Order: sequence, then C-alpha cells, then structure tokens
Amino acid sequence: MNSQILRVCDALATQFQEAQEKNTVRCIEVKVTGEQLVVNKVFQIQEGVKADSQWVSIQSECSTPSLLLFHITATNGPLKWIVVASVCDTLHVRDKMLYASARDCLKQQLGLAYFVGDVHTTDLTTLSYRDLESTMHNTTGPLSDREILLKEEALLERDLSVKTSAMNILPFGMAAECNAELVAFTKETTASRWLSLRLVNEEVVLDKSIAITREDQVNEVADTEAPTFALYRLNHGAPTTFFLYICPEEANVRLKMTYATAKASLLHELQRRGITVDSTVTCFESLASLG
Repeated sequence: MNSQILRVCDALATQFQEAQEKNTVRCIEVKVTGEQLVVNKVFQIQEGVKADSQWVSIQSECSTPSLLLFHITATNGPLKWIVVASVCDTLHVRDKMLYASARDCLKQQLGLAYFVGDVHTTDLTTLSYRDLESTMHNTTGPLSDREILLKEEALLERDLSVKTSAMNILPFGMAAECNAELVAFTKETTASRWLSLRLVNEEVVLDKSIAITREDQVNEVADTEAPTFALYRLNHGAPTTFFLYICPEEANVRLKMTYATAKASLLHELQRRGITVDSTVTCFESLASLG
C-alpha cells in the first residue's frame, strides 16, 4: 500500500472527463468507499444562478466526510476546479488521515492541471464562497508563503520521488538516538507507535517516541507549533504506517523550505531501512483538522 492506494473509480473518472468537455457540472461530491474514490452526488450548473449562490445550496446538501470538486471561474484562465475536504473533528484519526491522502490521490489521478486550489474545513457551512476563491493559486501575481511552499513541494516530490530518486544517502546527519528509534521501529512491526522527528542544525533528531494506546492520543502527543516529521503506525487489525509532515502556517518560510527539501530524502531513507510508508499526509493546521 502507498499514497496511491485510493483509486479513482471508473465512474468518477468518466464523470470528471465529461465535465471538462461539456462544462455543465458545478460540483462533484466524492466519498471514500473501501479503497476507491467514488461519486456520491453531482450538481449541475444552474442556468442563471451565479456560482456563489449555488455554493450555498451545495453546502446544505453535502455530508461529511467528503471531498468536493468545485468548478470555479478562474480569473487567470478557463473554468477549473478547487478541492474542498470536508472532514469533521469527531472522526477517528484514521479516517482523517484517509481523507487527507484522498485529496492528493484525487488531484494526481484526475490531473493536477485541472486544479487551482484546495481547502480543508471541519464545518462546510462556515466556508464562504470568498474563502473558496482565496484558495486559488494566482499564477499572474505574487505568490503567498503557502503557495511558494506548495509549489516547491510539488517540484521536489516530482524530482525527488521516493521510487525514482537517484539519491542513496540522506543529505542530513542523523542523531544516534534517532537512528536507534528507527531501528526499533523497523523491528517492531505491529505495535501502534508515534515517532516524531525534527531538523536541528542540519541533523535529524528524535523529538518523541510514544506507544499509542488509543487513537485520540495522537492529538495529545503531536506538536503543531513548529514543523515536524512523524511516523505513526496504527494497528487496526492490520498495521498501517503514516508519514506526516506537520507544517504550521505561521512557521518561518525558510524553515518550511528546509523541511520541504528534507521530506523526499527522509522518505527515501525510510524506504532504504525497510520501513514501508502506506500513506503520506501534509498538515498545515492542527492535527485535529487533517483532511
């Protein structure tokens, strides 16, 4: 299992392609069913109804958790799409992570070029149309700190793919304590555990190593005040390993870039050590809002 474990079903792929050709669809509501991303509802563009007015109607008809593909008029080009992840706080951490992975799977499998923005919300009714518009990546004006980070991450993940990277070593040192914990993590493949790592003076150091006894414990042990990497093994019948990059919006841009650069290399190092990452998650807010 990997970050592409969730597959876009044929019906969704067909529906999305037809939407590009006919320009009649305003929004597609997507759900995770088993290991597939499936169509739950389709909202047609209503003649004479503006997009902002239709958004209000769509909000009242969609349920959580879900991923909404919203067709929006971009100021710098033709109609394109915004991904809205609607994931309530009361969901289990596993489900939050699942929908966080689903967002990337959707964009990658349907085509990154179609998407001009994405946003997460724990309460869909509070997300205004203006909020949607503000998530669009402006390709003609100055980029925000987050847009710079997202752009650099996309380039790095393309060029430093874990599967195709020619790099054989981690371009950062690794503290002895951190190395020992990773060795132990590799050997113990069933127990639920949280292992968080930080970069200090170009060295990967251990932040926390904690046995997880209940799912909501993750919200307590995760530090969301500064950029952090974390390995989280969740044993729900079959062990699942998540790699998390927690990056608060208010973090220093240079620090964000350092972590973004290290991310692909660290994933490569984990693979080299025999640690299989089933899903990768990037969180810009609190862990409770993964999605």
